[in-house]
Amino acid sequence: MALNFFKHRVATLYSLFYGGQFVLLGVQLPFFAGWLFDRGFSASEIGLITGAALIARLAFGPAAAFWADHQDDERLALRVVSFLFALGAVALIIVPGKLLIGAAAVVVIFSFGLLVPLTDTAVLRADRSGHLHFGQTRAAGSFIFLAATLIGGAVLTRLGIGAVVWAMAGAASLAFFMSLALPRGAGRGDRAKPVSWREAPKLLASPVFIAVLFSAGLTQGAHAVYYAFSYLRWEAIGYSALVIGLLWATGVIAEIILLARMRSIAVRFGPAALLALGGAGAAIRWTITAMEPPLWVLFLTQTLHALTFAAAYIGAIEFLDRAVPTRLVNTGMTLMSTTGVGAITGLATVIAGFIWQGEG
Repeated sequence: MALNFFKHRVATLYSLFYGGQFVLLGVQLPFFAGWLFDRGFSASEIGLITGAALIARLAFGPAAAFWADHQDDERLALRVVSFLFALGAVALIIVPGKLLIGAAAVVVIFSFGLLVPLTDTAVLRADRSGHLHFGQTRAAGSFIFLAATLIGGAVLTRLGIGAVVWAMAGAASLAFFMSLALPRGAGRGDRAKPVSWREAPKLLASPVFIAVLFSAGLTQGAHAVYYAFSYLRWEAIGYSALVIGLLWATGVIAEIILLARMRSIAVRFGPAALLALGGAGAAIRWTITAMEPPLWVLFLTQTLHALTFAAAYIGAIEFLDRAVPTRLVNTGMTLMSTTGVGAITGLATVIAGFIWQGEG
C-alpha cells in the first residue's frame, strides 16, 4: 500500500512538473511570436531570438547534462534550471526595451530546452525503477499543454495578445515550485557511476547514434516554421486565436494518444520504424500545410503530429533506453536534444525568419 502511494505520488508530481513546463509551451509556441510582433519585433528578429536560444543549447546543453549527472541530489539540476526558466519568464513582464525583452526571451527558450531532456531523463529513470510509466506521465504533461492551448486561445481572443507573457510567467513559476516538491531518489536505484569526460564523446563516435541523432533532429527540426510563425501566418489568413489554439490542440491530442500507448507501440515497431514513420509523416504534413488547404483539411493534417513529433520522439527515447548505458542516458538525451533537435531547429528558425521577412 505504501509503495503504491509512493508511485502515485511520484507520477503525480512529475506530471505536474511537466505541466508547468508545457503550460508555458502551450502558450509560447502558438502565441508568443504574435506578442513579440506586437512589441515591434520583425519576423527576422523573432527568428534570431528563437534560433539563438536553440543554438545556445548546443554549446551549453552537454555541459549541463554532465554537471547534472554528477550531483548527489538528482533534483538540484532540475531546480536550478527551473529557477532560470521562471526568472526569464517573469522578466518578460517587467523589462523595458527590445534588447532586454529579446534577452529574456532567449533565457526562457534556452532554459526550457535544457529542462525538458533533464526531466525526461529523471522520468525515464523513475520508469526503470518501477515508480511510474514514462509514456503516461509524459502524456499527462501533453494533456496539460492541450488544455493551455485551448484555454489560451479562448482567453487571448477575449483579453488580447498582451496576456501571453503573464500566462508564461505563471506557468514557469509553477514549474519552479513543483521542482521543489519532487521526491528524492525515485530514479536513482539503477544509476551507475557518473560518466567521465573521456567517456561522453564515445556517443558521438558511434555511427548509429549519429544516424539516430540526425533522423530525430531533421524530423523535429522540420517543425521550426510551424513553431515560430504559424500564429502570424494563420492570423494573416484570418483565423482567430481560438481557431489557432484548436489547430494546435488537434495535433496534441494525436500526440497524447500515441504517448499513452508508448510501451506497446515501442515493442511492436521498434526505434528504427518509429523514426522512419516520423520522417514520412513530416514529408506529408508539411507539404500539405505549405499548400494552405481549406481549414477542415488543415485540421486533418494536424493529426500527423502523432507521427512528426510523438513517433520520432518515442523512437529516439527507445533507442537511448535500449542502446545507451544507463550512466550515459542523461548525456545522450541532452546531446539528442541539443546537437540534433536544438541545432537543426535553431538554424531552420533563423533561416525561416529571414525568408519570412523577405517575403513580407
